[in-house]
Amino acid sequence: MNGPIAKLRWIYALLLVFVAAVVAQMAAFAYHQIASGEPPYLSAIAVLVDLVIVYTIVRAAWRCAKQIYWSRVWHKRFRSSMHGRLTKRLNYKYRSWGTEIIVVRDAAFIALTIGTLRPRIVVSTALFEMFGDKEIEAILLHEWHHCRNRDGLKLLASAVLEDAFGYWPIIKPIVRHYRTWKELFADRFAIRRMGTELYLGNVLLKLAKLGDIRQREGAVHFADGTMQYRIMQVLEPGRAVKVPLSLLRPLLVSCSLLLLLMLGGDS
Repeated sequence: MNGPIAKLRWIYALLLVFVAAVVAQMAAFAYHQIASGEPPYLSAIAVLVDLVIVYTIVRAAWRCAKQIYWSRVWHKRFRSSMHGRLTKRLNYKYRSWGTEIIVVRDAAFIALTIGTLRPRIVVSTALFEMFGDKEIEAILLHEWHHCRNRDGLKLLASAVLEDAFGYWPIIKPIVRHYRTWKELFADRFAIRRMGTELYLGNVLLKLAKLGDIRQREGAVHFADGTMQYRIMQVLEPGRAVKVPLSLLRPLLVSCSLLLLLMLGGDS
């Protein structure tokens, strides 16, 4: 497991370095404009770069505001539809985890982690009709891994980068790759704690048959778009899961665009 973790860290570090370079260049461009006192509308390049800077700031702010809004909305809705008895039962059973578990009344499958600073696990009463105790435990372990690793906060940061800097070709492939591996790591944790792939495998296969499951804004979901790789990992535990990532072309294009931005800032 250290191999995929190390590789993911290097890839994400590349993303952060690139974003830092872009932000630094944007800041330098803005400073140059202010210091020179020249109206930006005198240059088409200056106008274009200014628009890109404004777009980036607005997109980042919008994503953060949307995250805060939906987190509050879903937290209130989950609290209002909470199943008291099942919530107490699960919190007592898994009290050693130190993570709050909320069971909500809902006929649809819900299993997610909500909250960035104080993450909580939310599951629906439908789980108790669809799965046995061991399968539910596997689901909870998966979500607990997200809570322990503050994945909600990390994935929010990734989403902000994707929304704000998504026009750079290198950003989206890395963010998608990062999300996929976060789910695979959570599954591996659940399998390791359960001692078998059986229970989590049953859950994933059953969810795959259900088809599309409603996703809620501001949360880390158990059932997301990475199901193909997760099922592959469970069905073939002895085989390394390969999540494709083509970086060369996006990196070259992104570096070329960054170079143009730097040249535009110096002109």
